[in-house]
Amino acid sequence: MVWGPGKLGSIAIWEILQNPAFELVGVGAYSDRKQGVDVGALLGLPDIGLLATTDRKRLMGEHADCIIYTAHDRGTYHTDEEILELLANGHNVITPLPYQNAHLFREEAFTEKLHAACRKGQSVFHATGIDPDVVSDRVLMSLTGLCTDIQSITMQEYWNCGSANPDSLKMVGFGDTPEQAESKELPARVAENFLRSIGATAEKVLGRPFDDIRLVHEYIRAPHDLATALPIRAGQVARIAHRIEGYISSKPSAPFFAVEYNWLMDDVMLPQTVRPGQYYQIEIEGRPSIRASIDLKTSLESEAPFYDVGSMKSEPSYHATIAPCLQAVTHVCRAGPGILPSFGPGLHWTHDYASPVSDVDAVVNTRT
Repeated sequence: MVWGPGKLGSIAIWEILQNPAFELVGVGAYSDRKQGVDVGALLGLPDIGLLATTDRKRLMGEHADCIIYTAHDRGTYHTDEEILELLANGHNVITPLPYQNAHLFREEAFTEKLHAACRKGQSVFHATGIDPDVVSDRVLMSLTGLCTDIQSITMQEYWNCGSANPDSLKMVGFGDTPEQAESKELPARVAENFLRSIGATAEKVLGRPFDDIRLVHEYIRAPHDLATALPIRAGQVARIAHRIEGYISSKPSAPFFAVEYNWLMDDVMLPQTVRPGQYYQIEIEGRPSIRASIDLKTSLESEAPFYDVGSMKSEPSYHATIAPCLQAVTHVCRAGPGILPSFGPGLHWTHDYASPVSDVDAVVNTRT
């Protein structure tokens, strides 16, 4: 079942329909205009004989091995209660929303509610996605396994969103002055929730709690007019950076750990060290030092920026976000009731080699 057929949920539906291992048994919508509409039609595809519904009571009573939960993120964790209700009603839930290892950074009262809901429904909760999780945890932390010593870890994500919906672009601060963009709290809150999850997981995996954590937001002006979906004039915001920095007392002048999201309207806004098409750039200063990049493309044989998914133009990053959700379904269905933490890397650098117990095992034990 897919709960929330927006852009990301629609990609989840499409990928489920492509894979014979899955059977889509329900789609929960929030918009009245989607009530009773064939799910195929929602995506601009031929009808599949399954209707989307806004009837929550009916959906709660449907049997599904797992729910892919892709409700719209408002940055306020307004989804808490609905997730708890689904779990308490016996539904396993997987979500790409910022709940990865929620027990490491959310308030204790919410963690207790998660455990209670899972116990009541004998259900499993798991949060995953491209980042947090696959890139910031499994890939980045795995790379530290090449190091015997580390001075700093930095990861930057770059997303060219210049073709996105103009209203959405305006909402997050593009086309504003830096001062106007900074006054918009919603996009910063959304980014901060994901970044806090990444930071808390890194502390756990690396075995090195940060002595100081800073959240930084930057709004960079366009050097000249940009002909993008939302036209940008010179001097208006054309790149937005949201960053978490973790400092340790032995090196207070620069962050030991930093992850930065960069949203940009055009490739001209990329730093000189980043080429178009690079989604992630990783730098680890250590012994030895490492520099790596990850490009996401529709094909290695094509420069096409989008997949055609029904009536949608879909970027590779959307599919990369849904992929780990679908890959986790079997693991979630086989797990005992509780919070299933991130899978993480196997071996990696850690601050204390005298503690050989797996960090992942230590997290799993919190489910009891």
